[in-house]
Amino acid sequence: MKKHISILLALLLSAGLLSACSKGYQQPEASNPEPTENIGAEESQKPQDPDVSKDSSWPRTIMDAGGHKITLASQPKRIAILHSNYLEYFFALGTPVAASAGASVGTAQQALDTYETLIPYGGTAKIMDLGSAREINLEAVLEAKPDVIVTFAGHSGLDEIYNQLNQIAPVVLLDYSDTWQNQTRACGEIVGKEDVSEKIIKETEDTIASAHEVLSKQDKTVALFRTNGGKAFVARGSRSYYDAFGITPPKGYTFGYETFSLEAVAEMDPDYIIFMDYVDTAKGFVKSQEASSVWLNMSAVKNDNVVYFDDSLNTFGPLAMSLTANKLVHTIK
Repeated sequence: MKKHISILLALLLSAGLLSACSKGYQQPEASNPEPTENIGAEESQKPQDPDVSKDSSWPRTIMDAGGHKITLASQPKRIAILHSNYLEYFFALGTPVAASAGASVGTAQQALDTYETLIPYGGTAKIMDLGSAREINLEAVLEAKPDVIVTFAGHSGLDEIYNQLNQIAPVVLLDYSDTWQNQTRACGEIVGKEDVSEKIIKETEDTIASAHEVLSKQDKTVALFRTNGGKAFVARGSRSYYDAFGITPPKGYTFGYETFSLEAVAEMDPDYIIFMDYVDTAKGFVKSQEASSVWLNMSAVKNDNVVYFDDSLNTFGPLAMSLTANKLVHTIK
């Protein structure tokens, strides 16, 4: 079986190389973007091409974030995603994917086993693991037999194999920097579930608004961090992210994934320090600070208000946003 797959893949790759120029594909620029936490939906709406279908009829032509027009002949039944960030979008839509790569660290199976956002979906779908998102495995994608392949524009290494992937199935690129609302809509459009995507958006926005009502009344400061692999304090969350939940950053906290020293964090002296990271990594980082009197004298430390949120909340998708809202309400008193 493996031999047959390898031969078929080789034929597809050869065909892709020969036909790439004639097909006139537009290649997205390669990059490795950071996820953003934009909250407002209206400001990120993009004008639609007049040929782009917005109803549930098939076939349909959609415009993706890479500027490509993609025609889908029928509603996709087997979806392959090349980054596990999009697992939650398709689970929320009720259309779990057939295959998934992992994230920048780990595999799709690790995400399914450990992501707090995905725990409610454990065992509800059989998903083929495509390996690391950093090294797209063409043979594995071919073996998954997808009807559509989904990833984000700028996915590192995508340029080199974009045409070959298109020989396997239509490739749809999403805008990783867009709002979670618009990314939900884009995923809904791929599977013909625009009505479901709008319902998800409404329910998630209501959950966030309820959290805002509670949290905005709390006279507490909150510093959200990652740990840069357990090496330093790294700001986590944009101004709009803080505003959406109604939480207040401490004086001296700046956004844009800034890195802070222990002394800088101590000067901020937040009421709560929340790590949104791999929990074991964050706990190891905290352990390394415990010998310092600077750390031990901070208000959050003395009041036992150092909290750990699962790294999956950094997808900033609809499941992550709802879960974050609920966890913040139960944490900040």
